Amino acid sequence: MAAAEPHNPYAAADWRLPEPSTPSPRRRVLALGSACALPSLTSVALGSAVPYLDGTGVQDLLASARVMLTLATAIPALFFALHALRPSGPRRRWLLAPALIAVALAATGALGHLLPFRPGLLSVLVFALPSFALAGAAVLRSRAALLTAAGLLLGVFALALPLRAAQQEIGVQDLLIGTGIPSRSLLQPITSPGVEVTGLSSQGRQAVFVFSDQQDLDDGSGGFSSAFEKAAVETISPGYSDPCNRPLLSADGERLTTSPLTPCFPEPGGLWSDGASQYVLQRDGLTITLSAAPNLSTLHGHVAPAILSTHPVTDPELRTLEGWFPYSWLGVLLL
Repeated sequence: MAAAEPHNPYAAADWRLPEPSTPSPRRRVLALGSACALPSLTSVALGSAVPYLDGTGVQDLLASARVMLTLATAIPALFFALHALRPSGPRRRWLLAPALIAVALAATGALGHLLPFRPGLLSVLVFALPSFALAGAAVLRSRAALLTAAGLLLGVFALALPLRAAQQEIGVQDLLIGTGIPSRSLLQPITSPGVEVTGLSSQGRQAVFVFSDQQDLDDGSGGFSSAFEKAAVETISPGYSDPCNRPLLSADGERLTTSPLTPCFPEPGGLWSDGASQYVLQRDGLTITLSAAPNLSTLHGHVAPAILSTHPVTDPELRTLEGWFPYSWLGVLLL
């Protein structure tokens, strides 16, 4: 009788490494959509910031940085996309991954012409949606997925203009909250070719516009800041009061000061002035003051026509005043 073979507890064990599990379709769609959205959001975000900068040199620098950073994010995005498409063959993955990233870049770029991008949660979600729609169609590869992706893309572009109008009003409210200005009716800047707004704030119940000379902006570093010389200051407050006995905010180049309007001469058209560089205008229920820094501003000697050019702020002017970053949580969530 043959001897029984000794028991080997390891005989039945399988020491081969387990095959890597394939991620679920949902995880693959999320991974591929994120990979396509990364360079797309980078490109549209940097491109949207260019108009808010002063100076051609600064704008050209940011435009160059936009190209380089978009390419820098596209390289890791490509490998993430290849990983998300892993169950497919290598040839299909290497053809499909860069094509999806390129189409996502083109879609967000086209969307940016209809809907200005702002660094808020809503903009990020809307501009990322084309990437995830394309990812769903590429991963699921079904008729329903293709129809859903096409519907999402058409829906985003169809809603771009209504969403733009809504965000413009949200941007105004965000600006008012951030600056403390009580009403949009106080946003009435002057129009003069020699100066540009470089500051907006509130002082009590009045809006305060600070202007710098265009030459100073061209020679400076650019941007919406207080680093430039304060060439002129305008205030807008509701109601009428004695223009000759009210403190007048004035500019001297380096800072803003408060002083009475002396002497105070009435002039035609609802104007009062000191006969030189300080004027008060009462019109349409508002009291508007304008003071130019003596011998520093191109407005000096032309203050009267400048203050008469005050007007309700237009939409293009609002976009410049709002800046790129939101001021409040309202803007962070809905811009």
